[in-house]
Amino acid sequence: MARNRDPFTQALSSLRERIHSGALPAGAPVIVQDEAERLRLSTTPVREALARLSGEGLVERAASGGYVALRLDAAAARDRYVMHAHLVQIALETNTRSLGSVKAPAPRFEAATPEAAAHRLFLTLVCSTGNRVLWDAWEKVSGQLKVIRGVESLLFRDLADEARTLYAAYAETAGSEFAEIVRRYHERRANAAGALAALVLSREASCAGD
Repeated sequence: MARNRDPFTQALSSLRERIHSGALPAGAPVIVQDEAERLRLSTTPVREALARLSGEGLVERAASGGYVALRLDAAAARDRYVMHAHLVQIALETNTRSLGSVKAPAPRFEAATPEAAAHRLFLTLVCSTGNRVLWDAWEKVSGQLKVIRGVESLLFRDLADEARTLYAAYAETAGSEFAEIVRRYHERRANAAGALAALVLSREASCAGD
């Protein structure tokens, strides 16, 4: 285990990764003492990390006290895809006003990881606005969707082609045409939010049984 980070950063990074990977299943209680023992830390940095993750929307306050890992049911997953679409659209409109026809260079396309490729393109669009408020909002929603993105390939078999279309449209088409492709990208996922949320729960149940 790496020891070159301060205890807070170590706890934050570990807990965030465990939530994103599904090692902390949706709705599962996050036991401060257990996490502190696992990381060989005191409970203080773990509590501070959980407070930060609560602000990111990755953990929620439990009714009985403490925290539970974020659970994205169908409605919550759909809402976040819709919000993600809105934030990317704001980025497109902001860049058009400030840059005109000039576009930020697209990141390198990697077909082996199409979910990540699309994410990197959206990240570039949002980051290139220079708007910190927009960036913070997008990063929060995107972080909450990371677990869902991890199962998209189980439902959608054409993610590589879809990502190629996104990249080609960004490079070759007018802003309005690209915006329409981005809209369809998100609408597809919002419409499938129930199936995607069910796949996350199924994966977590399978991992828990192993």
